[in-house]
Amino acid sequence: MIMANKMEFLKKIINDTEKGIKGYIKAQVKLMFITFIIMSIGLTIIDVPYVILISLGIAILDIIPVLGAGLVMIPWSIISFIAGQNKMGINLSIIYIVLLILRQIIEPKIVGKEIGLRPLYTFVATILGAAILGPLGVILGPIIAIIINSIARIKKDSDEER
Repeated sequence: MIMANKMEFLKKIINDTEKGIKGYIKAQVKLMFITFIIMSIGLTIIDVPYVILISLGIAILDIIPVLGAGLVMIPWSIISFIAGQNKMGINLSIIYIVLLILRQIIEPKIVGKEIGLRPLYTFVATILGAAILGPLGVILGPIIAIIINSIARIKKDSDEER
């Protein structure tokens, strides 16, 4: 009987964690879309050719923790300054800074909503993950928080049933 309860408890945790991880993936796709929109608008305003293609590439790269859009935007800005295209360098820098600020504001809310954690917990999990595990921790931090949250929620529910 006790073993059956433990197996049921474990099954609930696995199911809840699976939902959380699916939510995390859904949140990342939403964030990529937001990055695509921001980049498309910004690059259109400064009249860059191939806006859709460039924005799509940057949005895909943005899934890489910490580096993301900076892999393209930082070198592009620097090269623009070196080439004497100061206006382009400044404009690209502004677009990147706007993207960074908006992502910092929006990301914890979207991820928190999709995985069932409060934005502050998601933010703390991301920061702690990055501090402890480096760039990989940006992904693993929220996943570990999902698992902990699932265990706590299922434990609380099972305690209330008794």
